[in-house]
Amino acid sequence: MAAAAAVALLTAACGSLDMGAPPPVQDTAAAPYGETPAVEPATAADADPGTDRPSAGAPMVPYEVDVEGLDGTEGLRDRFTDNGLLFRLRDDPPASILSLQRRVDADLETFREILRSAGYYAAEVDGTIDREAEPVRVRVAVEPGPRYSVAAFDVSYAEGVPPPGAPVSIADVDLEVGEPADADRVLEQVADLPPRLKAMGYPFAKVENTRYVVNHDDDALRAEVTMKAGPPARFGPVRVSGLEDVEEDYLIRLAPWEPGEQWNEEKVQAYRTALLGTGLFRSLRLGHPDEIGADGMLPVDVEAAEAKHRTIGAGVEFSSDTGFGTKAYWEHRNYFGEDEDIRIALTLSQLQQEFTTDFMKPAWLRTDQSLVANFTADHEETDAYDRTGALAAVGVERQLDEYWRAGARVSLEFAKLQERDQDETTVALAGLPLNVIRDSTDDRLDPTEGSIFAATFTPYAGANQEQALVFGRAEASASAYWSPFENDRVVFAVRGAAGSLMGEELLAIPADKRFYAGGGGSVRGYEYQQIGPRDRSGDPVGGRSVIEANLEARIKVTDSIGVVPFLDGGQVFEAQVPDFSEEIRWAGGLGFRYYTGIGPLRLDVAVPLNGREDDDAYQFYLSLGQAF
Repeated sequence: MAAAAAVALLTAACGSLDMGAPPPVQDTAAAPYGETPAVEPATAADADPGTDRPSAGAPMVPYEVDVEGLDGTEGLRDRFTDNGLLFRLRDDPPASILSLQRRVDADLETFREILRSAGYYAAEVDGTIDREAEPVRVRVAVEPGPRYSVAAFDVSYAEGVPPPGAPVSIADVDLEVGEPADADRVLEQVADLPPRLKAMGYPFAKVENTRYVVNHDDDALRAEVTMKAGPPARFGPVRVSGLEDVEEDYLIRLAPWEPGEQWNEEKVQAYRTALLGTGLFRSLRLGHPDEIGADGMLPVDVEAAEAKHRTIGAGVEFSSDTGFGTKAYWEHRNYFGEDEDIRIALTLSQLQQEFTTDFMKPAWLRTDQSLVANFTADHEETDAYDRTGALAAVGVERQLDEYWRAGARVSLEFAKLQERDQDETTVALAGLPLNVIRDSTDDRLDPTEGSIFAATFTPYAGANQEQALVFGRAEASASAYWSPFENDRVVFAVRGAAGSLMGEELLAIPADKRFYAGGGGSVRGYEYQQIGPRDRSGDPVGGRSVIEANLEARIKVTDSIGVVPFLDGGQVFEAQVPDFSEEIRWAGGLGFRYYTGIGPLRLDVAVPLNGREDDDAYQFYLSLGQAF
């Protein structure tokens, strides 16, 4: 509505009209990066006429509203409804016909502004009140007239000569001659001019003046913008204040420019994003001096307030197939003063006991690359096998762009494995895990939009007792989230996953490297690892390939309570490639969510839809976070 009110200053008149007073234009040249001052022009809808309150027991004047003449005008009826007092205050009827007339008069001007902002500069709007109707009926008659089009968008510069490559005409902005003269579209292009010049080396660029001319003979609008580019600048030094434990040199190294390089506001914004992404600060402000130095350099000032760098946490979970589990961790996110992250975690459950240490050093050798290492020692007892082992890995991860990142590691692991009815064996493996992931979701624990794609391939070489082993393990998964409504009350979530083992026969591959399905993180409704091939005793053997699918509708009943109907499916195959002639195991269920500040508390109850005779009738799962 702000944009609508701005262009509504273009009043209807005969012939060509110089509009003099420009619409409000956002100027953020001197504002801190990331702190946008609000500019909200007043409109008729901001007033509240006709709300005089009668004495207790006095009659009110209920009414209905009819709007005529808006057929074929895209979205205008909704804008009338959203902004008109007649609609906004319909459940609060006035005390008299006079008060109702005040509402009508205020809305007529609001509706004219809306029409002009959409390009209907010759529109006529009239309102009448039928006092004899029961309830009283307000009739708003609209004659939109022709929708005006954009004839020109000209940009001049107060300095007289535009900077090289600067926009000067409609060909240089995201407008076309002949398109509807929509106020939001025009003002977007005006507001975009300063950032474009700031990205071209002019940090003090701003809109000096705007002038709009409506030609009623041609049904056209012409926009004339005067810019003040200001002097060009080059990047000066980064100056940091407010640090306590974080090393200043580390923050300076993160700057995506070299001193003396041409000023580019987009790089400053990218720098701010990178600093916020470290998680080291509870507040951050970037700015620069009001004047460029005599050497043509402009420093970047960083004012920071550090966040707490240490965290201790714990959680519990329960499922009917695996029992209780608990996890505790300690994390330090700035161990050596340069954003190094050390996390130590201990997991204890009826099936698994695990100790893990993870280390990450960001900006290692280059700003978009991290050194990563981890060590894990664990003991696991499942229906498929018992395992006691340790794994160590070291490698690098690199951020490829906003969403994509990739990594490569070298791993060594040793384990004692015992399958059911088999002798214990010792396995030693060297691996080269390679992974890539794309994540565009808006929340890790409770996404409402975006998608995740992850793929991993690990070639292994080693030995199982006296037998040499060479094989590869490939996995890929994808999930997507869609909210059809703005309030995120309903979110549809879908996930698919597949995996394949190659290079060795099934039983030659160590049992802990085979694929399994079933359980809370896989196909709910079936016991942990119980989908797929089994031995003579009914214990899972695992497979060389797997497929899984999950579908959920996450419905919020209140702000803190939600229900989630879901459908899961999957199968494990002995062959390297899934054999779709085998029956896919399906399960359906209903989940309940209690939304907390750190993520949803999840309770899922699932039943097999085409289970085998020995499958349980149901399974349930309790944990923190969504299922996927």
